[in-house]
Parts: sequence; structure tokens; C-alpha cells
Amino acid sequence: MYKYIQISLLFVLLCSACQDPVDADELLNVEGSTYILGYLSPSDTLLSIHVSNTIPAVGSPLDNYSNETNKERLTIKDAEVIISDEQNNEINLIYNSEKRNYQANASEFDIVEGSTYFLRVSANNSNFTSSCTIPKKINSITEKITLEFENEYSRQYILDIAFQDIIGKNNFYLIGGKIETEEQGQLYEWPLDFELNSFLTDAIGDGETLRQNSSFGFGYTEEVVTARVTLQVTNVEEILYLNRRATFLNDYNDGNPFVEYSIASNNIEGENVVGVFAGYQLTEKVIEYELKQEAPY
Repeated sequence: MYKYIQISLLFVLLCSACQDPVDADELLNVEGSTYILGYLSPSDTLLSIHVSNTIPAVGSPLDNYSNETNKERLTIKDAEVIISDEQNNEINLIYNSEKRNYQANASEFDIVEGSTYFLRVSANNSNFTSSCTIPKKINSITEKITLEFENEYSRQYILDIAFQDIIGKNNFYLIGGKIETEEQGQLYEWPLDFELNSFLTDAIGDGETLRQNSSFGFGYTEEVVTARVTLQVTNVEEILYLNRRATFLNDYNDGNPFVEYSIASNNIEGENVVGVFAGYQLTEKVIEYELKQEAPY
């Protein structure tokens, strides 16, 4: 489910947590930092927290190893990771060597909408803390698919989605989704690309209907094709919204010498640490849409 958030995204990111921006000078710290990342939702089947070392982007490049080897070298495997709630219930997350993160079964620890949770991590001879609050989940998503244009080779569609903003507070939304088709026994899957429009707030007015759109296209085939469209709206804490938006903008502007890179937000307390601990709520809707495949020419 995380991946939707990261498209998503594809998964992918505080109203109650401390929101300190990372000082740009810290990025030049040749000693590197501890990096902590974790998201909580009532829909999760696993509680998962990533803990690793980082190196500065400038001044200390990685050795010439493979990405897999570098990930292995930077991962911290002996940390103590604990999540607790407001009633002082707590759960200890155990390191998983396959995923390179700390995990616990979500069935052993309730994650509830509106509740606040606390993170404690001991690593690199230091203690780190953070907190997050689980936001509300939007009730439903509506959609409309229309034909934008067609030619002798393909058809292009516009997908409009809409949902009702949650009344009573400032909300931050991530929009995403994916399309799946099967043609001649072959499965295909790709994300719906909302680009910068993936990031949406209720700044236009509390409780308003929020809308966003994306486009997708298909070439003509000899068989009838049904597209399975998964729509996703994630209500996230502000810190996660700002973090994912900064990441998107940095990736989008990579290599542009006229753009100043965004500094990702950080809400982990402690010395020489960066990262995000945040709550989210994912709402999904799956529809099936029959694609007209006959060429018009």
C-alpha cells in the first residue's frame, strides 16, 4: 500500500507534530545523519519504520559499490524502535533483513483515527523521538471519464475525480491511482500521473468539493479491453504533504541550474537526525471501464 502513496502512490506523505525545517547547512555536514521514516494508518497490515545512516549530498560521495551494497552498508540493524499511544500502550518493532526496516504486525497494536502516537528510536548512541496524529478519512470519490481525442492509432481519455473536503480543519491531500489492463493474456499496469496536481489542499474553502484530473491513452487492438482503474485520495498530515511535495519538486527540477532545491521537512527530535513520522488515511475506489477499440478510420 505504501507504493500508492509514493505515486502515488502510488502511495506517498503534521497537524500535531513539531515541524522544523531542515537547515540547509546540515546538508553539508560531512558526518552525515541518522534518517528515520515511518507512516501510520488504520488500514496498514504492518507497522513499519525505516532507520538508516545518510551521507551528505555534497563532499562525501558513496564508494563505487552497487546501489544494493550501499543500501546494505547504510542500513542500521541494531536500533531500538518503539511506537506507543496516549494510554502508554507500546509495541517494539523488530528488524526485517529482507525489507531493511523495523516491523510489527498491525493486528497487535491498534491505530485509530484521531489518536496521537509516539515514536522512540535509539540508534547511533543517540535517542530520537517524534509524534503523529491520524487524520480523518474522506467518505467517497466520484469520477468521470470522457474521450479527449482520437486518431487512427489511439484514443486519449480525461479522468476527472472529485471528493468532499473534510470540514473543520486544514487538510492536505495526495491524489493518485493506477490503471490495469489485460491484452492477449498479458497484464499491464501503470500509474495515473497527476504530476504536481497530485498535491491538493482545501485552501479554496472549508468543506468544498475538490476536483483534479489526469489523462491516459490506449492504442487500438482487435479485442475488447476493460481497464481496471484504481482511484486514490490520501488525507495526510501537513509534514508528510510538505515532505512528498519537496521530493517531487526536486526530482522534477533535477538538472535545472536555475531552480533552488526544496529542503524536505523534518519532525524527528534529536541531534543530527532527519526524517518524517506521520499519519495518513487512504480512500480507494476501483472502477472498470470498457475501452472502445475499433479504429474510427
